[in-house]
Amino acid sequence: MNWGTKIFLSLAVFMFCIVAAGFYMVTHDSDSLEEDDYYEQGLNYDQAYEKKQNVLTMKEMPTVEIRKDTLYIHFVSKINKGRLLFRKPSDNKLDRELPFQTTDKLLTLPISTFDKGMWNLYIDWKSAGKDFLFEEHILF
Repeated sequence: MNWGTKIFLSLAVFMFCIVAAGFYMVTHDSDSLEEDDYYEQGLNYDQAYEKKQNVLTMKEMPTVEIRKDTLYIHFVSKINKGRLLFRKPSDNKLDRELPFQTTDKLLTLPISTFDKGMWNLYIDWKSAGKDFLFEEHILF
């Protein structure tokens, strides 16, 4: 086999690998975006930013604590109503959204049914007529 045939075979194998990789990428549609409604959230970013700023300016930052199989969220105000959004970065099929309402400063939630690992907790709530949003990275 001469050197011209070897170059031709090398280029043919290389081109086949490129075509196969392209075909694989097109047929396996797996966007790596963490959020499904990424563009929608981008359009509503100003509202989320305002809620986060309300937490800072009104000093309404809750504290999140995990003891054994229970999640404790300590609020500054007594009356709170909203939702907890648990996002698992490694598997969005495990994401959960839970509504809550408190008449006390403490919210308790059993977490024994949650998978172990890293979670992003978003607390979106309303208290005293103001909207708030708080983010926390937690590890169960």
